[in-house]
Amino acid sequence: MPFLPKTSPESETLYTDLLAAAQASDEGLKKLFYQPDIKDLADATAKSVDMLLRFIQELVSHCLLRTSRQGGALCWSTRPRAAAENIRALATNERTLYEYVEDSHTKGIWLRELKKRSGIEEKKVERAMAKLESARLVKLIKNIRAPAQKTYMLAHLVPSDDVTGGSFFDAGDLDESLIEEVGNLIVFHVRSQSWEERKVYSKRPPRAESPIYINGHGGGGEAEVGSKRKRSPDIEDMAAPHHQKPSKHRSHRRRSSPDPEPYTLQQIPHPASPPYPYPSTETIHTWLTTTSAIRQSKAQQLTLAEIQGVIDVLVWDDKLERIAGGYRTVRGVEFRPPGFGGAVGSGGGWGGYGDGDGDDEGEGEDEGEGLGATRNGNGLTQVPCGRCPVLELCGVGGGQVNAGSCVYFREWLGREV
Repeated sequence: MPFLPKTSPESETLYTDLLAAAQASDEGLKKLFYQPDIKDLADATAKSVDMLLRFIQELVSHCLLRTSRQGGALCWSTRPRAAAENIRALATNERTLYEYVEDSHTKGIWLRELKKRSGIEEKKVERAMAKLESARLVKLIKNIRAPAQKTYMLAHLVPSDDVTGGSFFDAGDLDESLIEEVGNLIVFHVRSQSWEERKVYSKRPPRAESPIYINGHGGGGEAEVGSKRKRSPDIEDMAAPHHQKPSKHRSHRRRSSPDPEPYTLQQIPHPASPPYPYPSTETIHTWLTTTSAIRQSKAQQLTLAEIQGVIDVLVWDDKLERIAGGYRTVRGVEFRPPGFGGAVGSGGGWGGYGDGDGDDEGEGEDEGEGLGATRNGNGLTQVPCGRCPVLELCGVGGGQVNAGSCVYFREWLGREV
């Protein structure tokens, strides 16, 4: 490496100003300075264009500035002083490869592409990249689009989301459990801000199991009152010793479940006037990044665009709906409260507002209770009123929701006529 004299005080001042301007910008060290930009910063030191170009060339020769070309015009970007000192100590092949890696910025460059662009022998490229990596000038990263390829980028840069995949990728692998948990937390939070809960009396009569009657001969014909079929003895009962009581392991097999609580929770929408502030993407993102349900190191990495992507999926899955500039959950949506170990929609009353007593879907449910009435469909659900989420507010107090101004009801009547 040829001996280089120290930089002049004017060049040092210009470099300090350029580095400060780059660090203060959004682009950081990727910020490009054109000749007019540098001239504005060097007005106090450079009295002419020739003097300005001499200062720039001095900084380029010391590897403090990097020359590029954008749109046919020359431009320059700054390098950290420590990196410049290491670059000056590199051999020709190593410096060439470093500049190719530097051109890739935060996207990185494949090792195969380095071999192709530089035209250097394959083994020399591998040795040079190993030396650059040991000097902490470049680093290996994992590209989700090509995980089998070696990808290099500058050591002081952070890879872009296009390379790493964003917060939902861990070491290049899609973290499906995190996506599921974030989606469940969004539904849980939006649901708490979307509806009011009221206890309503259930009209369902108490369940009682009717005994099965058979004829006196045990042939299974028409049932005759007064002749009940006895439970067949189990094998465990037959094999039990005389001094032990028969096993009651299966004795509760046909016992009816206890009557459910006569009161059930029902979701009531918020008043339409004035408009209720439903959660927006921004408020949901703020809640997720401050909640303790997600590890803070991971929660702080979640971006607004990533949260919007999860919300879009929840809308497509009919768990959320856009309303009044925000989002609310669909009535009776299934969710899993934080800390609850069961799967989403596993029953037990967590998913919606049913009583969770093990009934078949939609069997014996009251209208407007959960999703049972709308899943099977009936005469009421064929009209707009049957699926209207604000039916309880229709025509109340002269509000915005009324049958006279209902667009959907008018369209439905027009089709029927």
